[in-house]
Amino acid sequence: MENLKQDLELLYNLQEYDIKIAALRNHIAGVPGIIAARQKEIEDRKADTEAKKKNFVDLSSLKKEKEAVLDAKEKAVAKNSAELNSIKSNDVYKAMLLEIEKAKADKSAVEDEILELMVKMDAEAPVVKNAENELREFEQKMKSEISEIENSAKKDEESIADIEKKREEYKHKVNQKILDQYERIREGRDGQGIVLIDGESCGGCGMVLRPQLINQAQKCHDLVFCDNCSRILLKK
Repeated sequence: MENLKQDLELLYNLQEYDIKIAALRNHIAGVPGIIAARQKEIEDRKADTEAKKKNFVDLSSLKKEKEAVLDAKEKAVAKNSAELNSIKSNDVYKAMLLEIEKAKADKSAVEDEILELMVKMDAEAPVVKNAENELREFEQKMKSEISEIENSAKKDEESIADIEKKREEYKHKVNQKILDQYERIREGRDGQGIVLIDGESCGGCGMVLRPQLINQAQKCHDLVFCDNCSRILLKK
């Protein structure tokens, strides 16, 4: 009766190529997601920096608005003060004085608001500057990482081509019928179509094997498959 031990061991060695290829392809498949995550980090940092800049711009715009109000108040005080000497009615004169005093009080309040805005702007200015500097550094770092990831993926592609070439040369050592079975099984199983029996369990899925299967695998007269994952079983 034919013994398949040597054929299975050759197949198991061939599988090392497939496992390496599968791992490299999985890594390559994850690259777009990794790059997208890095790019999102950049966009999030940009959004945070823009929010800080907007806060500063809003304060600056509000300050300009207050300065326009202050200018209007100052002009009103100057205009009313200039008209005092030409007023002959005592009641009108008193009313004008009250209006001037009110305008001066309003002017003082606006000046306080402008001063408060200036204090806030002085506090925000270095925050914005630091955020912009940090954003530039962060972008450079992320772009460098993305470049490294892309280069790594290219190297993986080259490695796959090299491994596939070696696999093609090696596969001629394997029994064709067994190889065909293996090829059908390994699809969707991370390149693993044959596994070692680990104690009493399948080395692929971990399922506890029937003693009969273990005994058959030990004899190596026929291909023996795991009842759960359908991988070829090899007993060393």
